[in-house]
Amino acid sequence: MSEDQELIILKNLHKIFLEEKPYLDNTLSLPKLAGRLKISTHHLSQIINDKLDQSFFELIAFWRVREAQEMLGKAENQHLKIEEIAEKVGYNSKSAFNTAFKKHTQMTPAAYRKQFEG
Repeated sequence: MSEDQELIILKNLHKIFLEEKPYLDNTLSLPKLAGRLKISTHHLSQIINDKLDQSFFELIAFWRVREAQEMLGKAENQHLKIEEIAEKVGYNSKSAFNTAFKKHTQMTPAAYRKQFEG
């Protein structure tokens, strides 16, 4: 696959993530995402690894944590429990969510939310 083709796939991947948010689906898998992009699982994995310098799971965690940060920062979501936000962004487990969140933000979801309390 050429460099140009890889960059087009990355651009399409980014567009899909921004517009459709497939990472919110807790059943999202590399094969499902590759199918959506109409490329092989192998090629998608290789592009994510080589061009983004991360694994599929790291990529999904990044986007899920990003979404959670947005939700935790909004006043209208203050009534939601951390577990509910974790579920809404695609996590089945609070501990997996907390681990990913802390890895990406260097703080717990509760500490992050506390910044926005007035």
